[in-house]
Amino acid sequence: MTIKKYTGVYRDKKGRIFYQTEFKANELTGKRQRKKSYKDQFGHSFRTEKQAYEELCRVRAEFINKQNSFSGYMTFKDYMETVYLPYYKQTVQKVTYKTTSCQHKMFVDVFGKKILSDITVRDCEKFRIHLVDTYSPNYAKGVWIRFKQCLGYAERLGYIENFPCKALDNPKGKRPETKFWTLAEFQKVVQSFNLNDYEDIHRFTVVWLYFMTGVRVSEGLSLKWSDIDFNSKLLHVQSTLEYEGNGIYTRKDQTKTAAGIRYIELDDETISVLKRWREIQIQSSEDDFVLARFGSPLNKSTLSRILKRHAKKSGVPVITGKGLRHSHDSFMINVLKKDVLYVSQRSGRVDKATTLNTYSHLYDSQNATGGAEITQALRKFGVTSNPAKTLLK
Repeated sequence: MTIKKYTGVYRDKKGRIFYQTEFKANELTGKRQRKKSYKDQFGHSFRTEKQAYEELCRVRAEFINKQNSFSGYMTFKDYMETVYLPYYKQTVQKVTYKTTSCQHKMFVDVFGKKILSDITVRDCEKFRIHLVDTYSPNYAKGVWIRFKQCLGYAERLGYIENFPCKALDNPKGKRPETKFWTLAEFQKVVQSFNLNDYEDIHRFTVVWLYFMTGVRVSEGLSLKWSDIDFNSKLLHVQSTLEYEGNGIYTRKDQTKTAAGIRYIELDDETISVLKRWREIQIQSSEDDFVLARFGSPLNKSTLSRILKRHAKKSGVPVITGKGLRHSHDSFMINVLKKDVLYVSQRSGRVDKATTLNTYSHLYDSQNATGGAEITQALRKFGVTSNPAKTLLK
């Protein structure tokens, strides 16, 4: 796995991690000021690049604070543009940074001119109420949590003494319901494709692969033929694909979580589907994308259109790419009766708790027969709540 690169953080020839940066010229001497260190403010050596980068951000914030100390303030806008956003950009994928930019802009629009250290609990509560009154519960909760992350990072750097959101509750939201297909509904969908048509074979392969493997959308888009071992019947998930715009795609050697890098067992039907597609695919060398069409990678919007079109054609619920992933997990739980550990590992989730939080309702429905099973077991082994009755026998 490729180590994530953090701007300003390096390793020397001995493998030791350090940060190095350069500040603007000193107003008195005119000389640029440089800073290089192998240790944090407490004298501890860096164990990871991320630790070094967080210390670098703290040092930069400290420098900016000193630069602004003559006037006694740094605005929230300055903090966001020079401290938080550069840090945030290094810690998330490019697509995440783009999708959250409108929220960060909202924060700057509301608090931009305020002195960072002067933002009060009442200011934050006013903003929280505005979110609740303006947006859906789930969206309001998401925006509020992201705003808290901005101020929380300022506290971690020692830039503000008190975290003003600490005493405030998160807006109440519930996990959005993700529609998925049952196996019977999936069967209706696959019957809606014309397998004598090149385009439909491509669409069929896309839907089949996602349903039968449970990969995340970006993971499926980035799959190359070299990721598939047809002899061992294994699919190696190890990357994601991001669309940069203007026909440019970037394949990243990382997944959403560390657990996302995994091998998925493939069934014989899926092997056949993939082999058939590869035989007719326009470009199908080892380094070509599995779901590419005419040499171009599949994108998320095309996947959405395929799902919508064939769901309506088949008379089943319209689902998203995420819904396909849920469909696979439902298939694992309801049809194959797989336990939570197996589903977590196959789906590339960090831990069992995440899977249980998502699919507890499915496991609950399975456990509905627990009472009857206990009764049968007690009768089988002669265990009763009335010992005297057993003795009389």
